[in-house]
Amino acid sequence: MTGIRNLSLSILAIVLISSAGLTIKVYMNAAAELRQGDEYSAKGLPDQAAVHYERSIRWYLPGLNDGENAAEGLWKTAAQYESRGDIENALNSYRLLRGAFYSARSFFTPGRKWIGRCNEKIAELMAGRPPFSAADRAKSFERRKSEALSLLSAEKPPFIQWALLSEFGFFGWVACAFLFVVKAMTPQGRIKTRQALLLSGAWAAFYGLWILGMANV
Repeated sequence: MTGIRNLSLSILAIVLISSAGLTIKVYMNAAAELRQGDEYSAKGLPDQAAVHYERSIRWYLPGLNDGENAAEGLWKTAAQYESRGDIENALNSYRLLRGAFYSARSFFTPGRKWIGRCNEKIAELMAGRPPFSAADRAKSFERRKSEALSLLSAEKPPFIQWALLSEFGFFGWVACAFLFVVKAMTPQGRIKTRQALLLSGAWAAFYGLWILGMANV
């Protein structure tokens, strides 16, 4: 019973330490990408700035202002393209901003305000381009915009079950890797065969669950 209790406490400690480490990593990467985006923007290099702003948003962490600031920077970049009449780059930038928040979703979709604003802009710019077909030419600007907005606004809920599976698998294989060193090896570096086989099998199973979840989120 004591062994199970100690094992549970060890796994809990690993999960907490891993969570803290991941939080720090996300915070630092988001801040670094935002700084680079601002630097490129100040140098008048919008293409490079947009790339780093998007990366900063992808390192999303609830309550962190870096994602919001990066979204603002990317929105301004898109607006600059639009003001110059560079519609294609403006569209690409709005899509980049929209896609960045969708890529950061897990149990919920962050940045819904930005997604809504991007949907409106993308629909407007797409409707303003010359129609390609006779059917589109017969439609008014407002109808083309409405149809585009309807497609863009279609609800795309996050796949919660896969997100949960991915997180469960990640913390599981991290815990197994740590426990292998602690429980399956002697201080002299020898392998305890039974513990090693059990933990190796558990590691492989959790790693597979992590990959499966990541592939389907």
